[in-house]
Amino acid sequence: MVFVRTDGQRLGRVAAALAGGAVAVMLLSGCQGDTEPTPTAAPSAPQASASATTTGDVPTASPTAVATPRPSPASSAGPATNLPVPVKPALADENTAAGLEAFTKYWFELLSYSYLTNEWSHFDRETDPACRTCTSIRSAVNELYDQGRWLSGAEVTVSSFNTTFELTTSGSITAYVENQQSEITYFDKDGTVARSVPAQNPPAFDVVNAVFDQGSWLMLDYGAPEGTE
Repeated sequence: MVFVRTDGQRLGRVAAALAGGAVAVMLLSGCQGDTEPTPTAAPSAPQASASATTTGDVPTASPTAVATPRPSPASSAGPATNLPVPVKPALADENTAAGLEAFTKYWFELLSYSYLTNEWSHFDRETDPACRTCTSIRSAVNELYDQGRWLSGAEVTVSSFNTTFELTTSGSITAYVENQQSEITYFDKDGTVARSVPAQNPPAFDVVNAVFDQGSWLMLDYGAPEGTE
């Protein structure tokens, strides 16, 4: 069994940055109508076309299409809005090594989405409530947005994935992922940059534990391997 550090020391950079230099601020905050022809006098001579007969169309209101809100990335003007929710690939629900890899990458996409939106319902559906690293990160991001601040960047990408796909004694599957988080920029409520955290370099090497249950994967926890710094 592989033990995982759950102190969030790798991808919990948001939590660490907030603890090291947080600045308290306040929140910024129809139907188509029938047409009837208009009677006209009979022509005295044959006509070359029927264009002489006019019709009186009754103008009606056309159905109004609902416009899809345009995504707006986070910037000095405000936090990100209307970001598309990552779509779960069908492969991510397969009980195979390839399925676990697809699920893990999808899970990190949800984490990145939640960093930028502070919307965690999609992430929570794929994550065990006992994931302590996840709870720590979510609490830190919640606090940031509750103070009227926001962030940009923080995208997590997985560059490598390895697993023996063997069950642990607890019935979960362990995998090893190399991942990297992009630069994070923190904004105060007036749009000024409070601080920036450079992109993660070198990439982090983490362990993820997941379990396949009732037709889908659930992330149990992740973090640096036990005994590493």
